[in-house]
Amino acid sequence: MGTIKGNILRSFGLHRSANEAEAANEERRLLAAERRKPENKRPRKVSYHEIMNDLVTGEPGTFLDRKIQSLMAFDMWPPQSMTESFDKVRESGQDNAWTTSVPGISKLIMVSYPQIYRTISIQFGPSRATFALDGVRYRVQGKTPAMALMAVHLTANRIRHPADDDTTGLGPLVEILGDYEEQ
Repeated sequence: MGTIKGNILRSFGLHRSANEAEAANEERRLLAAERRKPENKRPRKVSYHEIMNDLVTGEPGTFLDRKIQSLMAFDMWPPQSMTESFDKVRESGQDNAWTTSVPGISKLIMVSYPQIYRTISIQFGPSRATFALDGVRYRVQGKTPAMALMAVHLTANRIRHPADDDTTGLGPLVEILGDYEEQ
């Protein structure tokens, strides 16, 4: 079922605009529901473990993209306005579709962790990505290949920069596969 605005745009043959309007409406609906949750009465920091769980079980889209961006930028969740870092990145023309765009996440990994970019292998079936960092091989899960790549980035970030929020470890969704030798 579409929105009124989406239906009107579709009646004029503007299917792409209708899809964008419906996606924006869905994001607004999800953000409103997120704000109504009792644990979100006060804005809070998003945790690494929460995002890793969302990457395996959640639905890809701008709502989850926004949540990931708030983790990466140390913003508060749920966002209090539409001037958060997610919107600033989007307005700058950068690809910040962290759960749906494999090229966007690939570029992010190339810039952030070039040493692991060439060690990544993506597996389909259940979507998983295997990568190596500091001589150790890891495997992470995701609901889609793009979400698995985002999990690679977040795990590498967690390894390089341990948390200061009293949580430790990579969590149950990251498998350590053993040693990795450079070829």
